[in-house]
Amino acid sequence: METPALRIGAVARRTGVAVTTLRAWESRYGVLRPARTDGGHRLYSEEDVDRVLAVLRLTGQGWSVGAAARSVTAERAPARLGLVGDPAGPDAAATPDATVPAVRRARDDLAAAVRAYDAPRAESVVDDAVARLGVAHALEQVVMPVLRDLGEGWQEDPSLIAAEHFATSSLRPRLMRMVTAARPAAAPRCVAAAPSGEAHELGVLAAAAVAADLGLQVTYLGADTPVAALERSVATIGPDVVLIGAVDPAAARRFVDAPPALSGARLVVGGPGFAGLEDALPAGTRAAGPLSGLRDALQRSLREGGATG
Repeated sequence: METPALRIGAVARRTGVAVTTLRAWESRYGVLRPARTDGGHRLYSEEDVDRVLAVLRLTGQGWSVGAAARSVTAERAPARLGLVGDPAGPDAAATPDATVPAVRRARDDLAAAVRAYDAPRAESVVDDAVARLGVAHALEQVVMPVLRDLGEGWQEDPSLIAAEHFATSSLRPRLMRMVTAARPAAAPRCVAAAPSGEAHELGVLAAAAVAADLGLQVTYLGADTPVAALERSVATIGPDVVLIGAVDPAAARRFVDAPPALSGARLVVGGPGFAGLEDALPAGTRAAGPLSGLRDALQRSLREGGATG
């Protein structure tokens, strides 16, 4: 068993978190668990450092400090969450065989929370899924399937219309916090939008959250974005990559038939609306496919455009 040997100043230097903040996280949330010397001085371990770094990673994804601390302190060894080290860890480590039971439980829990109109519980399920599976896999395997089931089921059960609207209004702020989390000024820039005529936005918002988790500074324009508005935004922001998502095949086809001028930015498209349109995409465009493939598509696009990511 590891012998704690770090003073709190050393933990602060290792993590970049102020001593006063570390003391607050220790007393309020139990993130740090110091041992005591015979003289009563606190000593901290490498696991304390890992827990602090894990909290920082989750808050960087838009979590509140309290929610992040609760998730991290629930684990005996925070590094097992894949929250420290390589940001690609959670998504790269998740495998279908290993995560199927957890995914099924998370889907059932999220569906139950939505049907009960329990917004705090729904957000808690999403937070836990993100911590365990990574952003892309949590959104692709847990959140989006529940939303699709609601959207497809309301014709047989009209009561699900209200549940679908509730799910959308409850989960949208959580995704937006992921998207708008602070990034370094030098981070590659991304503009994310749904094309003109596309009324559904949660798919492209989920994609924007994956881009933000990759470290991109994302400007999110939302659903039904006119071509002229997209072109103006791109000209003003000068992004490295433009991310377009569509569910509606007609909206995707119109976008492909009359693509906007992107001022040299790389284009990445995704969502079921673009299925079957790969051969019609503008030259240099990458089709991301599922959310789990989006990280790779974005990274390749950034490299091709000369940006880092």
